[in-house]
Amino acid sequence: MKTNQIMKASAAFLLALSMTACSSGSASTTDGTAAAEPKTGINSTYAYLLDTTDLAKPELDLSNADGVLKSILDKGVMTISTSPDYPAAEWITDDGTIYGSEMMLAKYIADCLGVDLAIETMDFNSTLVAVDAGKADVAFSGYGWKADREESYELSKGYIGDPDNDNYHTLIVKKGDEEKYTSLEDFVGAHILAQANSLQEMYVTDQILTLEGGDQTELEKVATLDQAVLGLASGKCDAVALDGNTAENYVKQSDGQFALTGVKFDLEMYGIHEGNVCAAKKGETSLIETLNTIIDFVNSNDLYKTWYSEAKAAAGIED
Repeated sequence: MKTNQIMKASAAFLLALSMTACSSGSASTTDGTAAAEPKTGINSTYAYLLDTTDLAKPELDLSNADGVLKSILDKGVMTISTSPDYPAAEWITDDGTIYGSEMMLAKYIADCLGVDLAIETMDFNSTLVAVDAGKADVAFSGYGWKADREESYELSKGYIGDPDNDNYHTLIVKKGDEEKYTSLEDFVGAHILAQANSLQEMYVTDQILTLEGGDQTELEKVATLDQAVLGLASGKCDAVALDGNTAENYVKQSDGQFALTGVKFDLEMYGIHEGNVCAAKKGETSLIETLNTIIDFVNSNDLYKTWYSEAKAAAGIED
């Protein structure tokens, strides 16, 4: 487990902003030095992230494995795609290590399959494309359930890191503007940033753009959360749509630049789809059924809850 040297992603990008304005240069670590490049590859830095030696594992029948699952077993490697800008699920530490609860889950799954783990980093919008293109076997990137995702990909069962915490999605604004935005209606006509293909993009589209006058609202989609937050800090937009934990973390690390609005998107209209999911190529039922067997075991033994708690502490996210 990392110590206080772990980079808090939001703080690093806000520090970079304060030092370089809107420069497009490299991200900085908390001491102002250039952040290390993400380390990817087979077991290059991940083994220490989760030692599963003493962890119980489910019994798996892999005798009839086919498709991508058989390929994983034959190669001895499971390659995953991720956009590491979502603490506590996945983010990059100051030494370039990709860390987080979903990365621990991926490592556990690989160990259950008896294979190595390779992690490929990319922007969020490319993580699912990588699965389609065969560049990744499974995508882990903080996905929630979406109807179009279910139509296009095999989605796993959900895994929940903090079932006792309020699961919500909201918008953050510049400090001082929070009193202007007390309802979704108040965002009509605003310029809002959201990560492309994220749940928050869907929520803004469904719940703000459809309001009376909503066609006057500008929804701008960006590749990364850090781009969205830098846009807010520089005055490019009025608000950023985020999940609750991420919003709270960015506000906490903003040194008074940002504020929570208290406005929450309505999640009930989408039905009950709890937790995050990982994704595989459509038709890869052998792979997703095996992943679900492992995830069922993880959930029933509170393993993901433990990993999420550890990752939150490492990221400096407080309850």
